[in-house]
Amino acid sequence: MRSPTSQSSLQIIRADANDLRLIVGVRSKGRNMLKIVIATLITAILAGCQTATTQYLTKPEMVEVAGPYSHAPSGMMFPLTVGEFRRGSITRYDARGFDVSVGYNLYQLPKAVAATIYVYPSPSIVSIGSPANVVESARSTLCQNEYEARKREVLGAHPGANLLTEDVIGSPNNGVAASGKSATFEYEEIFAGVRQPIHSRLDMFCYIGGKWTVKYRFTYPAAFDAKQELDMFIEKVPWP
Repeated sequence: MRSPTSQSSLQIIRADANDLRLIVGVRSKGRNMLKIVIATLITAILAGCQTATTQYLTKPEMVEVAGPYSHAPSGMMFPLTVGEFRRGSITRYDARGFDVSVGYNLYQLPKAVAATIYVYPSPSIVSIGSPANVVESARSTLCQNEYEARKREVLGAHPGANLLTEDVIGSPNNGVAASGKSATFEYEEIFAGVRQPIHSRLDMFCYIGGKWTVKYRFTYPAAFDAKQELDMFIEKVPWP
């Protein structure tokens, strides 16, 4: 029979994302201590993929829907109109339809906003016996990595763009406890037929319903204070 000092429990959590981590916790009961060893096994192998099993299409496909569009995997519903916004294109990026985007437009001058909602699987986490705080920490890290990648995406797509503000934001859905991250950028380009200073806002929430990332991109003239319209839009499209 083993003595109390020789007994241990093994806790493993694996996270598949842009970097793949193995976190092993060994608890020594006799000494009442927990050592966490984090070994980075693979980095950047899954760059650009949300999960190791996602099969992305060679070319994104348009989805034709006459009425409200239901994204069956997540349960999100996208109506034809959201306030003064009218739905535009629906795009599917992977073979199973897990990763999609839905565009909306508001064009009632001086109001002009191009909005896109992206829904796709959050980085997957497989946990075996790990404490809840370890799992939550892993999720937080993976979500931050995804947010930073999306910021770089905006800056890379618009040379000369500047990051104006960043903030932590609350859940727009009263029934879902979640916090997200928001960043606003400024750059100059042609919008609504006129070359002008543009603001672009990125809002992102991870692990909604346990496994979905919901990302919002808004583009509008810098001269237009769009906060009221954007907040209304987010609130009117319910989460799963």
